[in-house]
Amino acid sequence: MIKENGNPIIFENGDKKIAVEFLVGGFVRVYEKKAKTDLIEISYRKSNAKIEVKEGAIAYGSFELSFDDEASLIVKKSGKDYLVVKHTHEEGNNVSFSFNSESHIYGLGDKMAQLDKKGYAYRQWNTDCTARHDELEPALYKSLNFILLEKESTYCGLFFPSTYPYDVDLGLKEENKATITSKDAPIDYFLFLEDTPKEIVSAYSSLVGHPYMVRLKMLGNNQSRWGYESEALVREVVSKYRENQIPLDYLHFDIFYMDGYRDFTSDKTRFPNLKNLTSWMKDKNVEAVCINDAGIKLDPEFDVYNYCKDNGLISTQNGKELVATVWPGDSIFPKYYHPKAQTFFGDKAYAFMKENGFSGLWNDMNEPVSFKGELPEDVDFSIPGRKVSHLEEHNVYGEHMIRCFSKIFERDNIRPYLFSRACFATTPKYAFVWNGDNYSLWHHLRSSIPQVLTLSLCGAMFNGDDIGGFGGHGNRELLIRWVEANILFPFFRNHSTLNTKAQEPYAYDEETKEIYTHYLNIRYELLPYLYNCVEEMSSKGIPMVRPLFYNYPLDEKSKCVNDQYMVGDDIMVAPIVDQGATVRSVYFPKGNWYDYETGEKYKGGRYYAIPMPLGKTGIYVRGNTIIPCFKKGLQYIEKEEIDTLVLRLYGNKGKCRLYEDDGKTLDYKKGKFNVYAFSFDKKGVTYKYIEKEYESPFRTLKIKKGGKEASINFKENKAVALEDLK
Repeated sequence: MIKENGNPIIFENGDKKIAVEFLVGGFVRVYEKKAKTDLIEISYRKSNAKIEVKEGAIAYGSFELSFDDEASLIVKKSGKDYLVVKHTHEEGNNVSFSFNSESHIYGLGDKMAQLDKKGYAYRQWNTDCTARHDELEPALYKSLNFILLEKESTYCGLFFPSTYPYDVDLGLKEENKATITSKDAPIDYFLFLEDTPKEIVSAYSSLVGHPYMVRLKMLGNNQSRWGYESEALVREVVSKYRENQIPLDYLHFDIFYMDGYRDFTSDKTRFPNLKNLTSWMKDKNVEAVCINDAGIKLDPEFDVYNYCKDNGLISTQNGKELVATVWPGDSIFPKYYHPKAQTFFGDKAYAFMKENGFSGLWNDMNEPVSFKGELPEDVDFSIPGRKVSHLEEHNVYGEHMIRCFSKIFERDNIRPYLFSRACFATTPKYAFVWNGDNYSLWHHLRSSIPQVLTLSLCGAMFNGDDIGGFGGHGNRELLIRWVEANILFPFFRNHSTLNTKAQEPYAYDEETKEIYTHYLNIRYELLPYLYNCVEEMSSKGIPMVRPLFYNYPLDEKSKCVNDQYMVGDDIMVAPIVDQGATVRSVYFPKGNWYDYETGEKYKGGRYYAIPMPLGKTGIYVRGNTIIPCFKKGLQYIEKEEIDTLVLRLYGNKGKCRLYEDDGKTLDYKKGKFNVYAFSFDKKGVTYKYIEKEYESPFRTLKIKKGGKEASINFKENKAVALEDLK
């Protein structure tokens, strides 16, 4: 029986009861009992639209919702059966649905697997996995409980908001049946019933929070290594970058800069004066990022430990401090969710970064993890007025650590440079992520593309891989192919571990350095285009990089392409990811496509076998578009120094919207930004301001089409005839 008492609509049949709450934005919440969500921040509003029940069914756009006698939710689209979601209680609280052999299931965060997760089982439990990192590994660092289901080119999404662990079987035990189980969380999920992946992902992103607006400079090249163990070595790395004219914007300091691996300290032997070092780096336009680990050294002489002890901020087991083992040795894990911890750690980080000239903060080991294994399940993270068990806190522990630091950058009117290894679905509005400790292995390179794309679909839209692989010894071919494959990922960082072969761009031979530099130069040229994608990501929840099916949801061939990706609407990357390969099959969706470097034209809707010797990757531009670029040769990103905007024209006509601000402050929130509208046809190029509140440094507009170009003063509403290009 359906009870029509407004919103939610409630179905009851004996002891079976399910509620459907209709929300603004085109999605619903389905639950027996709402899960506690006070440990995270989600944002939604009930719909005020009138909900009508006719003949036991609820009309909802092109969908129709009803129930059977077992309280299963039946979803129809345009009158056709689409999805039946069952709710049962065998060995836990279960949500299950069936799919067919042609269906595709995407999502679940940073699993190192193919885009389609069908046929495998996973566990949503943040895990520092040092083993395989492949399809058989059920858990990695992040728990993003979002699933995107495709069935006959119709899409829907499910998100489970509880922070408790879930087991997700996507057809392993029973073919063509998905079951999501939690022993601790009630049956409670959000169901997204829009028509396209773009609409679904954007609606989901609005629920968990759109990723924050990153600095323009953060799109630049980042260099890191656990092994930059002294001031002299840091100076050497920065100097070699500049001497070799290789673009670089950030260098990361791993745990060697700390005194005994204590957070917010420095080793005066290795780094006698961090402030002088980071100032020297800034003079070369390279900014410094420092690592920060979740575990705090148990040391009665350490002020951070003493503050945690004196203020009840240490997690406990059986009433005693939990003592784990991490890099500092015996360590405690703070209750970062506690209001006192939020204030103390924020103030501590701000003071340390200001004192030592750090521009960003890298948060690690925050799954949380101990070298003795996972923390026991009976660890208590409770704070006054709220009991918090380890099972409830574990998946959101990294986010609570991050939230201590998320607002400290506001004190200087600067956007955060804040990233994390562990995260929950709601973390990306505070920090971006990287994909953890991969290896210098070819299958890890192959997996980097679907892994980054899956994270992007699941809301962690600013993310990236460790270029070249973190663990193990790499080689020049692997490094080159990794750079070529990941060159337009949102976050671009070369990172490797201690006692492994060096993999900076200049570490191999002249050819490796030249190829690496060549593709960094292309990335820097495309920064205005990438920054457009950043603005859409932050304001609308639109991923910067996407699987092909995201842009082409009706294209059957696009639904399982694991080795190509879209960047925004208009650029596609198709690299070599196999050792020794020098040619690959590239699938081009509908329309005309142009090689970014050569201008060669390809017709869409078909495959091409394209030669790609070492040093060549596939970067293609969709026809009838305008790609905004910076001028060639940038060594770093300093917005006020960039005086030229380049428009690259493809096809016979096209248009683009360009967003511009100062690239680093929070002034954009006050409306200080520009939006331009550019268009071209056979007559020429026109442009105008849509918004104009920022004093742009652009003085020259350069227009390129094919092998021809023209330069003019950057003035509003000035038309340029294509015949003027020479």
